[in-house]
Amino acid sequence: MRDVLAADYTGLFKRLTRRLGSSELAGDALQETFLRVERMSSAPAINSPKDYLFRIALNVATDRRRVEKRHLSLDAVDALLDIPDDAPDAAAVVEGRQDIEALDRALAELPARARQVFMAAVVKKLPDHEIAAQLNVSIRTVEIDLRNALKHCAQRLDRTLIRRTGGPRPR
Repeated sequence: MRDVLAADYTGLFKRLTRRLGSSELAGDALQETFLRVERMSSAPAINSPKDYLFRIALNVATDRRRVEKRHLSLDAVDALLDIPDDAPDAAAVVEGRQDIEALDRALAELPARARQVFMAAVVKKLPDHEIAAQLNVSIRTVEIDLRNALKHCAQRLDRTLIRRTGGPRPR
């Protein structure tokens, strides 16, 4: 079998290339076919050795294609590796911590009720009427305390306070 493969290598290569559409796959399949023939302890009686070798090479190529379908292409791997890291870098972490410390200092400077209103409205996201009921003040007082607290914190953090138009805060 090895002699038949060696004698007709070029013919088998051309035939496989036409059938598979890839000279690289045909060459790999013939290489694997040669290795399989080498491992055969005894060759069975074969009527058409060239067709038998061709069939082995086709089976090898089919197996390789199945394996390759299960693996990612280099482009797919590159695309996966290009996923941006959403985690903040060290500078952003330090800056965030500094902002939190500055906000803590700004909140500490507020009167107690204004601080309570800020925490209830901004952190807990409670509606104004619930905050007013908890603190036993009017809704208007809550609105004024919140506006003053936001203005104070924006100044201390050197930020611009964006004023909403179109009415009161959503309830």
